[in-house]
Amino acid sequence: MNNKNQSQDRMALSFSGPLPPANQFAEYEHTLPGAADRILALAEKEMEHRHQNEEVIVKKSMSLGGKGQIFSFIISLISMGIILVSILKNQPIAAIAPTIIALTGLSSVFINFLNKRK
Repeated sequence: MNNKNQSQDRMALSFSGPLPPANQFAEYEHTLPGAADRILALAEKEMEHRHQNEEVIVKKSMSLGGKGQIFSFIISLISMGIILVSILKNQPIAAIAPTIIALTGLSSVFINFLNKRK
């Protein structure tokens, strides 16, 4: 058996982002003609997919926020109606729970509005 001192060098390259550095990009194209176009097409499709997902997320978020505000406002109106009826029937104690519900709903709409402005 031959036990000579042997050395082995290893090199690892890494990069971040959708595309490799220009010199590696050229090597891909040199090794496999058309590879650069395929890599670019892959990066473009990935970017388009990401943008579509972000657009859907933003639209859904806005839709849910709007629906929440509408439902909160409706609950507040119903609670205020109950408060008014309770007061007109001379039962102010019965107006306490709807008052709390109305104030909670209106304050949540106001707080959400302030948070969105930031």
